[in-house]
Amino acid sequence: MGPLPLSSVAHAVANYVLRRPLCLSFELTHNCNARCHHCHRGETVVERRATPERLLEVCRELRPLVAIMSGGEPLLYPGLPDLVRLLKAGCAPLRVFLNTNAALLTRPRYDELVDAGVDEVLISLDYPDERHDDFRAIPGLFGRIQALVGTLPPRERQRVLLTTVLHAENFREALPIARLALDWGVNANFSAYTPLRTGDRRLMIAGEDVAGFREVVEELIAFKKEHGNVPTSDWVMRNMVQFYANGGRLGRCRAGRRMAVVNPDGTLSPCGLHVRDYATHAALKREFTARNDCSECYTSTRGNSERPLRNLVLDHVNHLRRRAEG
Repeated sequence: MGPLPLSSVAHAVANYVLRRPLCLSFELTHNCNARCHHCHRGETVVERRATPERLLEVCRELRPLVAIMSGGEPLLYPGLPDLVRLLKAGCAPLRVFLNTNAALLTRPRYDELVDAGVDEVLISLDYPDERHDDFRAIPGLFGRIQALVGTLPPRERQRVLLTTVLHAENFREALPIARLALDWGVNANFSAYTPLRTGDRRLMIAGEDVAGFREVVEELIAFKKEHGNVPTSDWVMRNMVQFYANGGRLGRCRAGRRMAVVNPDGTLSPCGLHVRDYATHAALKREFTARNDCSECYTSTRGNSERPLRNLVLDHVNHLRRRAEG
């Protein structure tokens, strides 16, 4: 989750105290045009889609601080700009993020979505060069992302956040990705790989690599303090180290309370890794969250939504201050 305006901090505090989700991820479709090595999505899925009015109803019930348009690949969802407008107008105050691989994100589509109300564009990036194409199985993808960013004026680039899942094969690219983001005038966010999607533990950072990952994280934190374009919380990044040091476990997840997922059909899941079909948030919390003992992921959504209240407020205030000074 990227930086929030100061006006949104009060909303975040209220949701934190009242135990409403800080983040609601609308998985608009489970279909995707990529075949990423670290993800189980990509195969064609026949699915039932909820009406936009149903999605608005869920948003109004849960009153999240942030609504992420996600998937699968959300740009495959027809009428996406209209849905963004509906949520922004009917579920205010709300910040809307788009989480995309950007293969279908042309400059006209970008402008249309921003005009509709998208506050932040999260673009997945696994490597700071063409290796990204192979990892996503989309030829030319890195070049397309670079070209798109190059068309944006400097101020507009602050809306863009490169998002990287760090794993055994790419964690040493974290600092080069942060530098690339700085060169492009955009932000960079980091999270940890989980084998819950694919069952493949080969991408887990383990053994002697954990010490190397710890060094990378401290380098990232120092880079962040100097340049201000990495909104990932220090607290979250250091917990990522602990997650890998513990063999891919970290405490008891609060999925369903601090975060939740809206499935394509409008039902609710606690997260994208435990797909369920709860009709209401109350049922989700009663039947899943109260009994949940899963600790096997540390995604960006989990890490950011589980920050202590003090970190939640100070992280955003300090990030905005550093960007203003820069």
